[in-house]
Amino acid sequence: MTNRGDEMKDDLAMEEAITLALERQPAVVVPEDFAARVRASLPARPQVRARWSVGRIAATAAVAGLIVGLCWVAPHTQPSFASLTFDLEMLMLAELAGVATWLAMRRNDA
Repeated sequence: MTNRGDEMKDDLAMEEAITLALERQPAVVVPEDFAARVRASLPARPQVRARWSVGRIAATAAVAGLIVGLCWVAPHTQPSFASLTFDLEMLMLAELAGVATWLAMRRNDA
């Protein structure tokens, strides 16, 4: 009977020792220059170019085409709404303003 009582005491002592070991928090010491050393050991970040969407490339090409078209139509324009070249020039100016506005607004989205 005493054997069994001794075993229970040993088990309780063992559980107490395990509980104390698990509850003990280790002392963590971080050197002052740890972050600087880690940052210095990292490789440099590669420079990544900004991506251009297909819409932005197409809009830029449209602006270039509209400017060329305006330069081609402008010398032949009579300031009259009956003139086809004047109407074409006004249409190109309106399209150019719309595309330029869209490009300016899209710059803030990226």
